Amino acid sequence: MSSVSPLKALHSATTNQGAITFLKGDEVTESIKDATHVKFGNEDHPYELDTVTNFYNDDKAQNLRAVVFCWLHDKSSIVDYRRECTELGIPDFKFLVKTELTTWLNGNSDSCTFVKEEEDDNENKSLKKTSGADISTTSTSGTGSGSSSSSTKKHKLEDPQIDRISVFERESIDHNAALRGSKNIDFGYLISDAKKFISQLKRARTSGDIKKKSSGGPKKQPIIIVSPATTALLSLSNVKQFLEEGAFVEPDPSNKPTGLVTIRHKSDKLISSAQQIIVVDNVDMFNKPEYWDRVVAIFTTGQAWQFSKYKYAKPEELFQHYAGFYLSYQADPTPRQIKDWNVNEIKVDRDKRFRDTMIVRDFWTDIDKILLAKGYGKD
Repeated sequence: MSSVSPLKALHSATTNQGAITFLKGDEVTESIKDATHVKFGNEDHPYELDTVTNFYNDDKAQNLRAVVFCWLHDKSSIVDYRRECTELGIPDFKFLVKTELTTWLNGNSDSCTFVKEEEDDNENKSLKKTSGADISTTSTSGTGSGSSSSSTKKHKLEDPQIDRISVFERESIDHNAALRGSKNIDFGYLISDAKKFISQLKRARTSGDIKKKSSGGPKKQPIIIVSPATTALLSLSNVKQFLEEGAFVEPDPSNKPTGLVTIRHKSDKLISSAQQIIVVDNVDMFNKPEYWDRVVAIFTTGQAWQFSKYKYAKPEELFQHYAGFYLSYQADPTPRQIKDWNVNEIKVDRDKRFRDTMIVRDFWTDIDKILLAKGYGKD
């Protein structure tokens, strides 16, 4: 039986690029769902995947299977990670928890807030006992004024009033110790992210100010373009129910509105005009450059003929200027050109409607960033 805790063994393997091997009994397996044990790096000792670790999520200790599964999805999006957790019946972690755990496991952070060091208490108790023994030894071995001082302290402690006061004593610490905690944590890895964010924010604000000055008036409603193809899963007939209400339904060509559809999108960060988004499936009326300036998203089925009348007819060039999205069912294969075109994939389940709300929420998170960059944010 190994004396190393599962989390420490996992951390050692991940920071040293060690292998993670799943076992079902004595046989190696590729499936974490079927596996019962796991080995880390070159260790011979396997750990049970159902072992409860000292990693906590929502104040609840998580088993080793959930922690390892989170690490295996270090590069996955939060949507794909949560989807697979649901399919395999493995607890999922929130974005912040997942990010901090994987940052610790890949060696970019010295500690993790959600890992409770169980050994600290035992070490502190041992230290206190050792310190107590040293003080006792010093007191009894002291002579002269030292003995007199010890006798005086002992006399004071026998005073009932002192005993009552000592109950409320608290150990004082300086401000550095209070701010840093018991361990020094290096947050240097966050500096580059902060600089990048500030730079993007400045560019977005500058771009927004320029557009406001050049327009000479209030911002007009943003535009989303969907494909007019009959095979498209998202059309004018179901786009409002999906993007506004968070519920996907099959498109109904017989109930397709003519012209355009308006979607309400509430956001405290955006001006009122950005909360009323127009959806169209053709660009015949785009006779002014300002229409293309208002486009924030384009949905495609992967068919290039859709872009023949667009500002950029070549999809490789079009999706360098506009955010592209491809909506399909979870099990359906993705056309190769979708990945070549720099288009974001949105996968909906054929039957599980409870996932729709989460998918739509992530979509609006991306669109909000685009709207803020285009100057639709509140001052």
